[in-house]
Amino acid sequence: MALRRTGYKAGDEVDSKCTKCKMVLAHTIVAMVGDQIARVKCNTCGGEHAYRPPPTASEATAKRRRAERKANAAEKIGALPTAEEYDGIAKGKDLSSPLTYSIQMELQRDDILEHPTFGIGIVTDLKEGKKAHVAFPDGGRVLAFGRG
Repeated sequence: MALRRTGYKAGDEVDSKCTKCKMVLAHTIVAMVGDQIARVKCNTCGGEHAYRPPPTASEATAKRRRAERKANAAEKIGALPTAEEYDGIAKGKDLSSPLTYSIQMELQRDDILEHPTFGIGIVTDLKEGKKAHVAFPDGGRVLAFGRG
């Protein structure tokens, strides 16, 4: 990796992302390859690893924004039924004649459908934008419907 400033030598201190601590911390340079830092030792945990430069401000901002978007998307979708809840949801329902799932089909709450990958599922909730929460034996999924 390219350095942000030149003139480092073994024994100098530099910030690096520690693989054990999972944070950017002060490290001591252990080995150099030419003018580039090769290995460092964490001053906090003592772990030795390849040099990993700290992210630039723009990289850190992009990472934070991706995490925020992911959290917002999960909040919009709402909680999906878990695999443990499937048995309770399926209790008392006739699972013997499910509808074959297709993205073009229209769905209603409590519809029973068969998905080629996930198996027999039960629609537990309908969301804006033609999306349905469906409980499957291995956990909940969001499926699109009414498209086409």
